[in-house]
Amino acid sequence: MDTNRIWLVLSLGAEREYAGNQGYADELTRLYRYDSFVPNHLQLNVGDLLIICDRKQVLGLSRIARIDRSTSPKMLSRCPTCRISTIKMRTQRTPAFRCREGHTFDEPVRTPEPCTHFIAWFDGSFRPPPTVVPVEHVRHACPRYNGQLAMQEVVLSLLGATAKPLVSSLTGLAMPVPSAVLLAQDAEEAPYVPDEVDAREIITRAIRARRGQAVFRQELRERFADTCVITRCGLVDLLEAAHIAPYRGEKDNHVSNGLLLRADIHTLFDLDLLGIHPETLTVSLHPRVVGMGYDPFHRIPLACDATGISREALESRWEKFQSRQKPSS
Repeated sequence: MDTNRIWLVLSLGAEREYAGNQGYADELTRLYRYDSFVPNHLQLNVGDLLIICDRKQVLGLSRIARIDRSTSPKMLSRCPTCRISTIKMRTQRTPAFRCREGHTFDEPVRTPEPCTHFIAWFDGSFRPPPTVVPVEHVRHACPRYNGQLAMQEVVLSLLGATAKPLVSSLTGLAMPVPSAVLLAQDAEEAPYVPDEVDAREIITRAIRARRGQAVFRQELRERFADTCVITRCGLVDLLEAAHIAPYRGEKDNHVSNGLLLRADIHTLFDLDLLGIHPETLTVSLHPRVVGMGYDPFHRIPLACDATGISREALESRWEKFQSRQKPSS
C-alpha cells in the first residue's frame, strides 16, 4: 500500500453545492471526471486508489487504471462584482445567488475559459463499500482536509474504527486481483530466505507502465476493433494493452508488440500462465490454471491473423511460457 496514494473524491451530481457551475457527469462504477480547475488535479496518477463519496457517505472504492485528457473551453459562472467562481444558489432568499465574498445577484456572468478535462477510468476495479460509512468518518483521515476541495489525500493509518471496514477493500485494490487466486499455489516447499530486494515497487512500476500507455492502447484498440483477441470480450472498460515482449522502454510500445486482452487474461499472460503459440496462434494454459474457469480458452485460436504481430516477440514469449511449465529442480 505504500506505493498507492489514496484520495477521497467527491462525486458531483444534482446535489452539488455550487449550482451555478457545471457539474461532472460521473458514471460512478466506471470512471471519475475532473478538470484543471480542481485543486490537486495533477496529483492523481495511474494506480492511485479512490474513495468516492457524496456529501453524506462513501459510495464506492476504485483504482485508477488509466487517465485520458482532452482540452476544450469550460463555461464558468462568476460573480458579476468580484468575478469569483465560488458561488452558491439560495433556494429561499433573493437575490438567487451569493458568492464566497458575500455579494448577492440574480444571475451570474458566464464566460468560456481554457480547460483541460480528465477522465480517470476504473477498468472494472470499482467495488461498493463493505458497509455504510459516513463521509465525515473518512475526512478525519485527511491530514490537510479542506471542506472546499473535491479531492483530498487520505492516510490509511488515520482511518478510525467506523471507517476500518474500508481498509481491507482498499488493500485488495492495491494489488493485482488474479494474483491472489494463485497465492496458495505460489507457496512452494522451499524455505523462506530473506534478502534486500523489494519487489513491490518493481511490480507496481510494471502495472503502471502497462496501463499508462494511452497511445499504445489506442493503437491496439483500432488494430483489434475493441475486442479481446482471446475471450472476444468487447467491453472496452475491461480491455488492456498487453506487451508481447515485456515493456522495458518506449521502443516496446510498437503496435506489432501488442495484443488487446481482457484485464484478467492480461495478468495471466504477464505471469506466463497463458501462452500463445507463435505459428498456430492458439492459446495454451499452464496446468495451474486448468480448472480455474479458463478452460474454454485452451487451444482456441486468436480472434485475429498474424498480420502485423511480431513473430520474434511471440517466439520469445512462447519460450518463456514453456520454460515456466518445466518442474523446478
